[in-house]
Amino acid sequence: MQSEEREYLYLKGTEELGDIIDAIKGVESKEIILVVPRNTRCLLHPTNLEILKHEANKHRKKIYISTDDEKLISLAKSEGLEIFLEDFTYEEATKIVTDILPPSKIKPKIKIKEDIKPKATSRKKINYKKVVTLSLIIGFILFTVFLYTNNLTTSATIEISLKKQDLPFEEVVMLDPNVNNPDIDKAVLPAEFIEIVKNHTVKQQTSGLKTSKAKPTGKVMFVNEDRENSISIIQGTRIKSSKGYIYRTMERINLEPGASKEVYVVADNTGSDYEIDDLNEKFEIPGLIGTRWEKLIKVKLVEPIVTGEGSKIVTVDDINEGKIKLEKEIKEVILQELAIKYKDYIFPEGINLVEVKVTDISHSIGQVADEIILTGSGKVQVVGVKKDKLIEFVKDLISKNNLKENKENNVVELKIDKVKLLNMDIKSKTATVSISGQLTIQGSLNVKKLTQELAGKNLAEAQKIFNNYPVIEKAELIIKPFWANYLPLDISKINVKIK
Repeated sequence: MQSEEREYLYLKGTEELGDIIDAIKGVESKEIILVVPRNTRCLLHPTNLEILKHEANKHRKKIYISTDDEKLISLAKSEGLEIFLEDFTYEEATKIVTDILPPSKIKPKIKIKEDIKPKATSRKKINYKKVVTLSLIIGFILFTVFLYTNNLTTSATIEISLKKQDLPFEEVVMLDPNVNNPDIDKAVLPAEFIEIVKNHTVKQQTSGLKTSKAKPTGKVMFVNEDRENSISIIQGTRIKSSKGYIYRTMERINLEPGASKEVYVVADNTGSDYEIDDLNEKFEIPGLIGTRWEKLIKVKLVEPIVTGEGSKIVTVDDINEGKIKLEKEIKEVILQELAIKYKDYIFPEGINLVEVKVTDISHSIGQVADEIILTGSGKVQVVGVKKDKLIEFVKDLISKNNLKENKENNVVELKIDKVKLLNMDIKSKTATVSISGQLTIQGSLNVKKLTQELAGKNLAEAQKIFNNYPVIEKAELIIKPFWANYLPLDISKINVKIK
């Protein structure tokens, strides 16, 4: 039987499966010895070996695998691929190597005795020791080339989640409008001094009752027909009816140009003669006769002047309740302005101590009135700072303290619950505050050291390295291409992402 020529096809170990199939197609010989170096990734998958066998059969090629990679040998056998030289006797191997004959499918059992020398033949014998040595050298060279090319094409991405811990905190900080830059060592943060002044008026119903015979009361309207000037009508101003009866205003009013205002009046004396139910009644103001205002200020009856069962009078409690109401509403007005104008700011809790002064009360204790009017002013002086700047400053302050205590962690989140005013110096316009809340810290990781340790390691070795870092909670490793089992030797191709 005439031998059929075989051809050796040497792989580098970095080829894709498609490259190997294309190379097989280009070989004219029907039998191909595929020399494969260790860790040739594309042939270490059963599916790829199955595809290789299918393509070889499709093109009527006989393939033998020549390798010292035990994993590949095992996979190739399981897929029905033959291993070169493995299943043949000494004599058959000699024929394959020298005469390039197809391998025998039958394994003859041959016993070789030590005292019997093989008969001399005319055929040249092969020095298998040299063949094995040469194969090892070639395999080593191919493996070295594989490592080099693998390092050029392989990349790795590592997503690392570091352990986190929630802790309470409290820091004392000085807010100083007189400085421009924060000072971590002295715990001083630039801030803004804010002053707001507001005037406000409130009405308070009276609660006292005059038991003596009541004087007739009613309501009139004062009209200012001057279009350029305003005038104040004080409490107790007299108005006179067409019959000459005198009535007095029960509160002070201010008339702007062209404006009108209603006010209660009370008769000077008791009796039905002082009662008026005609809304067309004309009044004059004795105090303005002979002045430029005589013809410019008009008085009209709005509600009849009648005698009631009793008259309300101002009590001490009425005035005190009016003051409390005034103070409360002034505070609300000022704090509302702070909230709107400085919505991104944080202020110490002590700013609700607004300074309030009562500037005027329309009636005195014992005077007849259904209500009193209180006017006052409120002022607040406070030091505030933008919330984001305060949070970053406290983060830096805590990180500095941790550094002093040799704690390797970072502040990743901070929530301020309370800013308590400890001291307010109006003269220097500074405020010392206590800041408390919750923070989340995360351990620190030396990424450069980690990547140096991981370079060139396989997946199992990488996992052991991750386990040596207590700060790492979870690590997800992705190597490209997908069949690669080793991280690149070049650390620049290892991308570490910290979550």
